Amino acid sequence: MRRETAAAIRIQRARTTLLLDHPFFGTLLFRLKGRETHSVETMATDGVSLFYNPVFVDELTTPELVGVLAHEVLHPGLQHHTRRRNRSPLRWNMACDYAINPLLLDAGLTLPKGVLVEDRFRGMSAERIYNLLDEQEEGGNQDQADDGYGDSTKAGGEHDEPRAPVTAGGIGQVLDAPEPETADGKDVAQQAREWQIAVEQAQTISKITGKVPAGLERSVEGAEEARVDWRELLRRSWSETSPADYSWTRPNRRHIWQGLYLPGITRDGVGEIVIAVDCSGSVSARLLSLFEAEIRSILEGQRPERVHVLYFDTCVHKVDVYAAGQQIRLDPVGGGGTDFRPCFDWVEEHQVQPQMLVFLTDLYGTLPEEEPSYPVLWASTGSRQAPFGQLVPMQAA
Repeated sequence: MRRETAAAIRIQRARTTLLLDHPFFGTLLFRLKGRETHSVETMATDGVSLFYNPVFVDELTTPELVGVLAHEVLHPGLQHHTRRRNRSPLRWNMACDYAINPLLLDAGLTLPKGVLVEDRFRGMSAERIYNLLDEQEEGGNQDQADDGYGDSTKAGGEHDEPRAPVTAGGIGQVLDAPEPETADGKDVAQQAREWQIAVEQAQTISKITGKVPAGLERSVEGAEEARVDWRELLRRSWSETSPADYSWTRPNRRHIWQGLYLPGITRDGVGEIVIAVDCSGSVSARLLSLFEAEIRSILEGQRPERVHVLYFDTCVHKVDVYAAGQQIRLDPVGGGGTDFRPCFDWVEEHQVQPQMLVFLTDLYGTLPEEEPSYPVLWASTGSRQAPFGQLVPMQAA
């Protein structure tokens, strides 16, 4: 029989303390299987295992150990192990820590000195924090960066040792959810769903005991929303407003090279598109670049007759017109307040009958009271609700 180490015994006792004093975190913690290792400097989890370095555990006081365990289990509790996508592992870890540490401190837990906590990030999602760190500290698009770790965010097989990116000020790293062969045959979607159910159960238990962590429900709801990429929402919303059908007369060219002749999509009435860009300063250069790339991709598949790009704040400053097949390039001008009504006035004055009017904005400004006869899509970087039309939140872009 394998003898438990001193670190394992301390963790077991801390689990019990967490279950009694903070049942939400304690209940979730029993989902993680403890694995002692020296390949991580502190702790790490992939939503299946809890990897811990015994040296790190020995350095913590009992209250700190309880807090670190809660920190670690909150990563999968908020689906951080399934939401990284192609983001930089190191920066993603930092963003996740900034997102959860205030929740732990507000819940009355103790964390080691030097942890990542900043009031400016309070209440934000990990995705939003990631973007702010990316813009302010790097000044460029780091989505494809791997910080030299490659696939190190995968824990690997049963006997493989994880290699977690080391975050300055970090006390526990989040790894990507493991592949099905090392997760009892469950794919990432199944693992995410099981954690969602576990969180709901833990919330119920904590409510019964009267010990619900402050601000946690909002973070849990935000975690579910953030799992849906804004690009997917944008394409889905766009397709819902563009009538389409399938035809064998125009086969899908993407699959012809494989010898597969599949029906292509035919769209009726894709005439003119109007894109209105808020130039009040609420849209960052990085978000503008991402939006532009996605819009280009969508338009290449639809090939509208004409695309009108409006740059506005309190009035429409400039209009660029692109013919079918031309590649659009967004180049904002202006600055100041925001009034959306001039964009609708411009459409009416120029007798344009758009297939759709698409806004890129934070939705803060003077909004029209009446809904137009054509579809309106709001790609929003803010938290305000749209008065009509379809809303695509880009906070997690």
